[in-house]
Amino acid sequence: MVRKKFHELPDDIAFCSNIFMIFGLPAHRIKENPAFWIKKSNSYDLIITRDPKCEIPYGCYARMNQIFIDTEVRTKNTNVIDVGRSFRDYTQKLGYKDGKANKGLAKQLLNYVTSSIKLDIKDPTPGHISGIHTVVAKAWDFFFDVPNPEQLTLFKGKIILSEDYARYIHDHSVPLDMNMIRCFKRNPLALDFYRFLAYRNNALNKTISFPDHLLFQQLGTDQAAHFVTRDRLKKILKLIQIYWPVNAKFEDGFFELRPSPPAVQHRLPSKTPITITNKNSVDN
Repeated sequence: MVRKKFHELPDDIAFCSNIFMIFGLPAHRIKENPAFWIKKSNSYDLIITRDPKCEIPYGCYARMNQIFIDTEVRTKNTNVIDVGRSFRDYTQKLGYKDGKANKGLAKQLLNYVTSSIKLDIKDPTPGHISGIHTVVAKAWDFFFDVPNPEQLTLFKGKIILSEDYARYIHDHSVPLDMNMIRCFKRNPLALDFYRFLAYRNNALNKTISFPDHLLFQQLGTDQAAHFVTRDRLKKILKLIQIYWPVNAKFEDGFFELRPSPPAVQHRLPSKTPITITNKNSVDN
């Protein structure tokens, strides 16, 4: 955990689309590498389909890649993502120090940008069916020499997101404190719990309370004993509350969240219309 209070650190705002604040990605590699992965909630079903040569994105690196891409879309108002001219350029953008990120980061970036996402929206209205289905990216071109992270390429690496996906991120993203994200960059459960709190607290105007096992299911934890998950989340919550006074607690088998200050209390960058590059290849 960082050793300074966040008000002593420079403002650093991240964004995350609400899809991945409602659903976390798998925490670990999925056995037998299935073609698709499904996560269900009371309101939505999320289905991620992998490229035949890749895997379903998983773990901390996948989460950090996804948050970085969402932040670039929301703050730079574009569907063209600049990943730098070297692997070191990219790792530093995500907050990893030299030697702390390996080929797994590049692997999970490829897993993510080559996947497709489908979101089925559950509407109780009889006969009403709605959803979203899109690929993440239309094109990508980057060279990461992991053994030689300082190796520069002639041109910057780029990813061109699909228009539908980029517009969704731009229109449905919630701010996060990037300093907090970096604190948890090696803990997928903590990343998902922090994002869940930020999303549910956004525009919250009354106390919500529900059995905590529903939260465990939402976060996709796989512990057989609920008390193990509860203990882990209580410890994570205490760390979060050191830097963000979120009014939440676990008590008597329930999780309670009261209206709290926003996860990001800095001034947010202005939101301007997104500029879409409609290309099926990357031209440098």
